[in-house]
Amino acid sequence: MNYQIICHQHLFEPESQFAQCHASTIEMLPDGTLTAAWFAGSHEKAPDCSIWFSRRENGEWTIPRKIAQGDGVPCWNPVLFWDGGTLRLFYKVGREIPRWRTMVKESADGGKTWSPERELVPGDLGGRGPVKNKPIRLMDGTLLAPASIETETEWNAFADRSPDGERWEKSAAIPIDRAALAGKGVIQPTLWQDGTGLVHAFLRSTEGAILESHSADCGKTWSPARRTSLPNNNCGIDLVKLEDGRVVLVYNPVSGNWAARSPIAFAVSEDNGQTFSQPQILDHVPCSRNEEQAEFSYPAVIARRNDLYITYTWKRRTIAFWHIRLAPVSKPKPGEIRNGVWVTMVTPFTEGAKAVDYPALEKLVDWYIQHGVDGLFAVCQSSEMFFLSREERREMARFVVEKAAGRVPVVVSGHISDAIEDQIAELKDARDSGADAVVLVSNRLAREDESDEVWKANAQRILDAIPDCIFGIYECPYPYKRLLTPELLKWCAQTGRFAFIKDTCCDLNQIKVKLDAIQGSGIKLFNANSATILESMRMGAAGFCGVMANFHPELYVRLTHRWKGNRQVSEMLQHFAAVASYAELQMYPVSAKYHLSLCGVPIRTDSRVKDCRDFTELRQIETRSLLGLWQDYQRLLPDQQ
Repeated sequence: MNYQIICHQHLFEPESQFAQCHASTIEMLPDGTLTAAWFAGSHEKAPDCSIWFSRRENGEWTIPRKIAQGDGVPCWNPVLFWDGGTLRLFYKVGREIPRWRTMVKESADGGKTWSPERELVPGDLGGRGPVKNKPIRLMDGTLLAPASIETETEWNAFADRSPDGERWEKSAAIPIDRAALAGKGVIQPTLWQDGTGLVHAFLRSTEGAILESHSADCGKTWSPARRTSLPNNNCGIDLVKLEDGRVVLVYNPVSGNWAARSPIAFAVSEDNGQTFSQPQILDHVPCSRNEEQAEFSYPAVIARRNDLYITYTWKRRTIAFWHIRLAPVSKPKPGEIRNGVWVTMVTPFTEGAKAVDYPALEKLVDWYIQHGVDGLFAVCQSSEMFFLSREERREMARFVVEKAAGRVPVVVSGHISDAIEDQIAELKDARDSGADAVVLVSNRLAREDESDEVWKANAQRILDAIPDCIFGIYECPYPYKRLLTPELLKWCAQTGRFAFIKDTCCDLNQIKVKLDAIQGSGIKLFNANSATILESMRMGAAGFCGVMANFHPELYVRLTHRWKGNRQVSEMLQHFAAVASYAELQMYPVSAKYHLSLCGVPIRTDSRVKDCRDFTELRQIETRSLLGLWQDYQRLLPDQQ
């Protein structure tokens, strides 16, 4: 991972105004000024623990000053949040955590002066509003605060929702299987919302790992918390979603309950929190247990574009600050066909499949990208292209290219006519969409009873008619499957116009022959068959381009990108992929659309190739079980490769 350290400093000299400090928060004002707060006093829980504040001006942090106190009752866990012209400070007051009250103050001048404190939810005990980490503003305007309650016997997390920052509604608690817990549970969530509208929570836990939960209704209800492969030492974490969709997590990469709080590090996810990079260490003192001289904890992180701003507790003596600039995500070059996963896109329809549902299609594009796919194959067989009008195919191609916005490359097909002249017109539509490549459907270039010579002659007519275009080939099974011979592949390679083939032979021996035929030619082979994907990668295939990427793209991302790593994980993923692929037989693409709806994509099951009314309750149960099985299966996988 490439990044640049812009600044690393401490906010103040240790013990300059108080003996101990902890639990910092950071926020940026619209003019770029950074602000930070923390609690400090004789020690955590001491009666003199108050909230302190500093601004970063001209590259230096101002002398800390006290901005809130509890009059002999300790203050805890400040959270700063800029909200429409006002800098808000949330913090807790109470001698014991179960008796916490949440207080709030506002500043209209960037923290120079503050309003009197008031209770966020009058009369409520235990902690409402943000418990440690910043709220997030959802797409619908709702303010969502990550919250939790601790008692002597249980820890529970939830979210507080507010339309205006004044009125607050507590969500249902995040469900958790208490029978499976070794400790009290989960607290201190950190949140992000992805481009589909799904809200995600990572949670501190007593279980040696970060747990996760998801909400499809803007934080009102949550999925059962499940273990991730990310370690947790039962200490606070924080994360932030960048404008480009990356998620940055700051944490102690240590497993245990009340384990060591060193090192502290950040890691980056490019697939919506499914997997993370290796942790990049910020501070570290070797230690075997949690001790003050080696404590780097309770991080807070915000981001502007590719710049990260991080604070955390430094040995309880000061607050550390980092400004780190991540390298931008490399955008694909025009015409680049990346190795990895190319999803065959389904088409969302309105009720009765009368029209393409473009708002849902936009959410679907975001969902694919956030789940790590390397490219989008639009207007294909999965898109029901044979049942789309020419105008629909043309507009869909243009729309997908526009909404992908260069984040991943897009290839487009859509030539369904019989006459080559009509196909050329349809392929020019695909080219004019701005796609990175245009995909020829192998069975459109010759009838089933016609020779490869006819195929080559028609292919040459297309190449001549559209000279300024890169092509791919799709061995589409409808209306009949025409597999390319090695000789035909060699001819394609000699033209210099083809970049890839989507192979549907489902036969490893044939795949090996095809790979030999295109070796060194620049043509890449993408396997459409789930059961043979791992072995085909070992043979030299470039990746996966099949319908099952609509169900669990993250599986294929891991399998195609990291199959050389942990062999056990790769084999486990292959076993699951092979068995799960039977879902293709269960009324695809209706089943895929239903599965996507379970994952938070606002897509109907309506289809033009299958009657969605035949997608019975039994088939729905089977699809839900497939999703649940994949979630359970991931828990069995060894740590990430």
